[in-house]
Amino acid sequence: MHPDLDRIFKPRDIAMVGASNVPSKWGSFLLVNLMAGGFPRDRIYPVNPRERSIHGLPAYSSVAELPVVPDLAIITTPAHTVPGVLEECARRGITHVVVISSNFSEVGEEGALLERELVRVAQAKGLTVVGPNTMGVVNAAHDLYAVGAPVQLRPGRISFVSQSGNVGANLLGWTMNQGIGFGKFVGSGNEALLHASDYIDYFGRDPDTSLILAYLEGVEDGRRLMEVVSRTSLSKPVIVIKSGRTEEGSRAAMSHTGSLAGSDEVYEAAFRQCGAIRADTSQEMLDLAKSFERLPLPAGDRLGIITLGGGWGVLATDATALAGLRLAKLDRKVMEVCDSLLPPFWSHGNPVDLVGNIYMETHLAILEAMAASPEVDAVVVLGSLGTGTIIGLNVLVSQNLIMEMSEDALKRFFTELKERNLRLLARAKELMRSYGKPIVFVEMQFIGEENLRDLEAGETVIFTAPEKAAGILSKMLRYRRYLQRMGVDRTWSNAG
Repeated sequence: MHPDLDRIFKPRDIAMVGASNVPSKWGSFLLVNLMAGGFPRDRIYPVNPRERSIHGLPAYSSVAELPVVPDLAIITTPAHTVPGVLEECARRGITHVVVISSNFSEVGEEGALLERELVRVAQAKGLTVVGPNTMGVVNAAHDLYAVGAPVQLRPGRISFVSQSGNVGANLLGWTMNQGIGFGKFVGSGNEALLHASDYIDYFGRDPDTSLILAYLEGVEDGRRLMEVVSRTSLSKPVIVIKSGRTEEGSRAAMSHTGSLAGSDEVYEAAFRQCGAIRADTSQEMLDLAKSFERLPLPAGDRLGIITLGGGWGVLATDATALAGLRLAKLDRKVMEVCDSLLPPFWSHGNPVDLVGNIYMETHLAILEAMAASPEVDAVVVLGSLGTGTIIGLNVLVSQNLIMEMSEDALKRFFTELKERNLRLLARAKELMRSYGKPIVFVEMQFIGEENLRDLEAGETVIFTAPEKAAGILSKMLRYRRYLQRMGVDRTWSNAG
């Protein structure tokens, strides 16, 4: 039976039990974040017996006095009061609750006893409870930012469950900086009743979710998790980062959320068996997220590489082999295009060394030939986007050129340099749609994080090292092959 979580992620009205005017309290900044996110103020009901109004909203002395029966109650009161608040919610007819409060099983036996009492009350009253010890929930499409961090997300179709509130909040913050679109987030906390597998199951059935992320520290019911992920991964990628890989990390996980981390080898085997894509680092999780969101899956392991300089081509070749991929053979058409556009001393093989050629038409023509080649499954382009910046820097350091250009001419010049990059990226998107092959870019310098985000525009993928590109493409291919083994042969793509 699937737990009904719509009232968690799509509530019409919310009771904030423990709301506060004191800025340092969770009941204050969580309410502020909820209002700042755009949730209708007339549908928020602060509950605090010592206040008449909280942050401009009328306050109620108890849950029993609320003028409506909210779909959701969010509790921030001290841990020892939570079972009683759950009783109040049940009497008022509230069935869905998010318990932000901490000091339960994560702090020892006394807290564990209190958590068991929370479970007893919730089960006896038929309540659906998130947490305790959770960061909260987000649904960007619903203007729901009931979370203890000031995040405003770029709307998207990625949903995320995290057993750590802080990890979840920081990853959400990084997505804001990197322009990755998100839909839903939940901090599962101590998972007294609802577990990570329940949220993955919900996201798997959610029509607004196309990609699922999970941060896990430990799993109580491994069989249930594998069943859910196995079913879900056939239609939506499930990207998992599992901490506690070392003995020291396992102890830290136990003290954090009370999770038993277990053997990393067992988790690794389980993830492979059920089709989950495992991220090795938090940043790789985001790289995987944007790649699965924006790129087609590679059909095979043959990688075509185009590089502005030979050295980066050598690094990319090493990265390709280490990631379990191989260099594609250049067919006659690709060779002819390169011969016609590059000097005679070009590499005459893969990687295609552009020998410093900065002409965008040359880059485009070789990219198009590579993407069209039946010998190539994916393309990595190194340095092409940076050529415009190199030209610009050369102009800036040339005082004579600067003196000869008016302010308007200089602005126009740099606008044209950006447009040449946008033209390359636009053509790459067209080629991905035409041939169903991923095309990724690598820029090692001259661009900057903000410019990379602006160029990606939520539609293309630009990495800062060839090793990242090869590693991500390898994991995308592993997922494609999993689908094929399971009899599902589709090119996963939201590109365009």
